Amino acid sequence: MSDNHSGSLLRRVRSLIRRIQLKVYIITHRSRREPFALYQDQKPKKKPRGTVLRLYSFTGAVAALTLLAMLFPLRPSYSPQENRNLTAFPAFSLAAVWDGSFFSGVTTWFADTFPLRDGFLAVENRVEQLYGFQTRRITGQVQQADDIPDAPDADSSFRDLAVLPPEEPSQAETEQPVTEQSAEAETESVTQAPTEAVTDAPTEEETEAPTQPSVQDGQSAQAQDGGEDDLVIPELDDDAVVEQLSAVLSIDDAAYEYYNFVLDSADRYTGAINRAAEELDGVSRVFSIIVPNSMGICVPADVQEQVNTSDQKKAIDYMYSSYGDKVHAVAVYNALLKHSLEGEYLYFRTDHHWTALGAYRAYEQFCAAAGLKPTPLDYYTEHEYPGFLGTFYNSTKSSAMKEHPDTVFAYESPATNNIHITTKDISDWLYLIIGNVSNASAGNKYGTFIGGDNPLSYIENPEKDDGSAVMLIKESYGNAFAPFLVDNYQYTYIIDYRYVSQVDDRKLAQMCRNWGIDDVIFLNTISTTRASSLIEKLDSFVG
Repeated sequence: MSDNHSGSLLRRVRSLIRRIQLKVYIITHRSRREPFALYQDQKPKKKPRGTVLRLYSFTGAVAALTLLAMLFPLRPSYSPQENRNLTAFPAFSLAAVWDGSFFSGVTTWFADTFPLRDGFLAVENRVEQLYGFQTRRITGQVQQADDIPDAPDADSSFRDLAVLPPEEPSQAETEQPVTEQSAEAETESVTQAPTEAVTDAPTEEETEAPTQPSVQDGQSAQAQDGGEDDLVIPELDDDAVVEQLSAVLSIDDAAYEYYNFVLDSADRYTGAINRAAEELDGVSRVFSIIVPNSMGICVPADVQEQVNTSDQKKAIDYMYSSYGDKVHAVAVYNALLKHSLEGEYLYFRTDHHWTALGAYRAYEQFCAAAGLKPTPLDYYTEHEYPGFLGTFYNSTKSSAMKEHPDTVFAYESPATNNIHITTKDISDWLYLIIGNVSNASAGNKYGTFIGGDNPLSYIENPEKDDGSAVMLIKESYGNAFAPFLVDNYQYTYIIDYRYVSQVDDRKLAQMCRNWGIDDVIFLNTISTTRASSLIEKLDSFVG
């Protein structure tokens, strides 16, 4: 038998055996309607049900989001939800490329200006609320603070509690006619030409600077201690709801901003104030007011110790101790704490600003330090604007805050309600010191004060003719403070150092000499003293 014949026979036998095996397995299989693979090479290649659809859906969603992210026209520059300008695209330079700052700036810009960001944030917040309440919840990252150096004589320095305001003005000085304005009159646009532009105000050569009351002997601009330095913020109720949300602490229907002391920034801030005082020596008195935020005044010490926040009183004491003799540091911490413990409404619950009443308590301390008489609060016309939901609400979307919004109170001087504003687009805009914000959105009612954040403004009190002038150098905390200066000076100049370079390239000393400024007030929240970018702008304006 040849090899070919034997091989063919062997193949036929194998084929027969395989057919028999297949028939046996098919007969014994539980479902004859389903194919049965006896051998591995006969098995069909099955795909998991829905895998392809899920893969295509995921890939399509990623591609759509990527395309959306690359559309420059859709990238927002301002966030109404957070009430802030978003990160701008960094300027290109070889130096920035070399040190890597350009690429890190692009990364920050890309993340901060994602199209439809506010909508995504709102959805994220809503989804998180569905998880249920958690007693401690941290989203985001809070900056690690530096240790605060002890101020010299820290046990006795800068204690300003129970400083009584100077004697009340006499009846003849305070009883001035109060002119009532209707809400309609407040909201009307003022179109008349201003009586004088900012640059036309009296200069040092045109008017003789008035003699201001001197600070009392033995009383530095740090108001004197009243022996009540042991006030304690009461502990929270047992049923208080406490949450840590990103860079704010939420307690029931209120929120509070963290403060983290940064030594280098604090030293740069006080250094800029010291330099301003040196340059203005013999020209203007220089006052500094560092305002604690609501965390330092309203949150109990035991709660502050449990979260990553710095001791604001100790930080302010350190910064005030860094000032030279030419800076009058106005301590307001204890005064605010005292009035807060008495139940006064000094800080908003849904926003990071203080109220007008909080600003007024600081104004009293400034007057005590400057030797001026504070205008009694009941001399002003009070305006009330309910329904305010500020930056804390916009950051947290807290339902408790939404159900209990803030009310903005504003105090208008009978002397005048006119303010001249200079912006990048308008050289002299006659507006209102206290504007009617009844119809403003819930997040913009703080704009009642001096028309919001503008580069340069000035107010002239028509009832004074002594040529006295004050310059307030501020960020947004100063907006609620500025209206109280109207009755103490003929001219009140308001400089927002963050934007003043847009409209005027003069530096601080030149402005003070040109306008005959008697007193310069640097007023900033304590948060500003840790913000490097803001300190750079302040430093640039000081020159």
